[in-house]
Parts: sequence; C-alpha cells; structure tokens
Amino acid sequence: MRADKIQQKTINCLLDKYERSKTFTGTNQVEQSFGKKIEELFPKYSDDAEYELFCDINHSLRELEQSGLILLKFRRNNVIARVALNSSRIEECYACVERKPKREEYRWLEETMEKFRGCPVLDSYFEMQKIKIAKNQKVEYFDGDRAEYLDLLKLVTELFSNQEEQFVRDFSVRQFHDSKRIEKLASKASALMYQYGDYQDREAVMEECGIVSTPTYVCMKGQAVLRLGAQTIDLSNIKGDIALSTTSMKEVGSIQVKGDRVVTVENLTSFHDYRADDDFVIYLGGFHNKTKRTLLAFLYGQNPEKEYRHFGDIDAGGFYILEHLKEKTGIPFRSMNMDLETLSNYIGQAKKLTGNDRKRIEKLLEKLEERARTNCLEEDYRDVLQFMLDHDCKLEQEAVKNLPFL
Repeated sequence: MRADKIQQKTINCLLDKYERSKTFTGTNQVEQSFGKKIEELFPKYSDDAEYELFCDINHSLRELEQSGLILLKFRRNNVIARVALNSSRIEECYACVERKPKREEYRWLEETMEKFRGCPVLDSYFEMQKIKIAKNQKVEYFDGDRAEYLDLLKLVTELFSNQEEQFVRDFSVRQFHDSKRIEKLASKASALMYQYGDYQDREAVMEECGIVSTPTYVCMKGQAVLRLGAQTIDLSNIKGDIALSTTSMKEVGSIQVKGDRVVTVENLTSFHDYRADDDFVIYLGGFHNKTKRTLLAFLYGQNPEKEYRHFGDIDAGGFYILEHLKEKTGIPFRSMNMDLETLSNYIGQAKKLTGNDRKRIEKLLEKLEERARTNCLEEDYRDVLQFMLDHDCKLEQEAVKNLPFL
C-alpha cells in the first residue's frame, strides 16, 4: 500500500521509537512494544473543533490496522487511544514508508568509513563514530543524505592533503565540477576538522588548508634583505612594510636577517604599531596557513641562529596560535610580552573569559603540565594561564602600548 501523510507520520514515529529501543540493539531482557498515545502523534485529535481531522486520522489508521502494520486500542465511541507497531511486520513497515532500516544505514556508514580510511582527521572521526554506532547513537555530520556525506568525506580528505593555495571556487570545480558545491559543505567540513584535527580556529580551517577566497599576503618589515627574482630588497631602507602575495613568495630566493631576532605578530594594528628597530617582523594575521608556514620554514632554514619570538593576544587563542606555530613549523618560537607581568600591568583593560575560553585554557594547562613532567626545556607559561582562570581575565594584543619596541 502507498501510505498517505497521516500513515507516514505514524509509522515513522513508531519506527523511530523502535530504533531507539533495546530490542533494536538486541539488549532487551523482556519483550517490548512500540506504541504511542494518539495525542502524542496528533495533538489536535481530541479537539472537538477538528472533527474533520478526527475522521481523516481514524480512516487512515484503520487502513493501516487492516493491512496488519499497526495495532489500535480504542476508547468508547470509536475514539483511538493508542497506536502500536505490529512487531512481526516491521520490515513491511519500512517498505510502506520507503525508509531504509537503521541497521542497513549503519552497515553502509561502516563500509563508507573503511573506504575513506588513511586521512588522520577522518580516522579519528571514524573511531568515535563506530563507538556511537555500537551504542545506537546518531553519527555526527550525517543527516541521512548519503550523497552529501560522501562529498563531505571527500572534501575533508582533499583539504587535509592540499599543499598549495587555491581559490575556493577553483578548488570546488576541480573536486566536484561545481563552483559552489564547497560553499554548501564548508561549514560541516570545518567543524569536523576542527573537532577531530589540529586546527586553531573553526572559522579559519579552510584558509589554514590553503583554500582561500582572496590571495594570501604576508606583511613584513625591519631588518632583513630579500632576494626576489632578480631584485634585492633591503627592508631596513623602507620606512613602512611590504606585502608579498602567494605568487611573489614563490619568487623569494633568499632571506637574510640582519638583526638578531625574528618576531611574528598576531594582529594587524600591533604589527603597524611595532617599531622594528633591530627586528625582522612578520604579520601572521591571527592564524598561519600553509603559505605562511612555508615562508617561515624557508626563513628559519636560512637563519637558524636567530631568536624567534611570537607576540600575540594574552588569551586562549593567542597561546594556541603560539603552540600551533611551534608544532607546525618546527621553529623554537618563544612568547613575547605574553607573560604575567604584561597581563598584570594592563589588567585594567582586560576582558572577562567566556565559557569556551576557560575550556581551552584548562586543556592547554593539561598539555603544559604533561610536557613539564617530561623535563622538557620548552617555555612554560602555566602561571599566565592559571592567573587568567583565577582572575577571570584575558588581554587583547592591541591593548599593550608604550613598550620599548612600540
């Protein structure tokens, strides 16, 4: 039989209850039934003003009962009290509403996950989803649309392995033959990769993977000499800064740092305020993508003897950027003016922590405590993080003024 809207809603709601049950998972100790009060399915059923609806529901559910798919329990005067699945006809119920059984869906999901193994982010995601499947819980980032799920897994795989900067629409055409397909998947892909990968900012995952809407530019100034194609540029002779695009960065043949220190700066205002003097200063733009990391690695390879510092916000994000910078580039960066003294001096301009700030700081503290137990010689700034938690404060980089180098 072809189910009408009332019948579809009824069977789907009852199947939902069945698929959440211990009978479905095979862990039931007693025989279960899967029913609902009629008002739970149709709240207006008992409304005297909805007599026509009352008749339609009775007619539709009587048909289902006659077909053997459901069982009805009545009150007086032909009023339905309760509707239940006929447990011996469940497979026919699925067919009636053209719905795939959840076990079949789980099987397809597990087979699909095996096909996409090999990407570290997805492997971590799959491990958690298999636990969810075993517990009969909803699989994250899957809403029943198989085609979209396949595209999502493909996108995550390609983003993770991408090694060159590409415009988002060009990348979308290459992967899906559709310039706008990635726009529809970007939010889910970014959320999944942020949750199960190693990325600084959920909103910047795409750009961190090299997929951009506009070209990446790296701003720099101070004590360095760049060999750019056939040109030699001495930045110390320039009052301001220069910006190199992705294309221009490919032409950089050498970078000679004339001073003793390289400083990366998180925010643009602070970069412009920074008086370079003897430093070579690079603006990171908050997070650093593959283009910027490639430049930093190239710089460090030619100037390994220099001191490398990072100047950022005194908040969870600022310290995560610092940690990420060290891990992704292999450069021994240390913080600059992100210490307890700076935070204390500018406490009057501090802001309160959000709930997410606290979670991220606590997670970072755990990481640093583990690192300290290994007698690691890396910088330890647990005192700053603990102070932030104890005094409910964080400080934006732009608030730090009147320092010797500014």
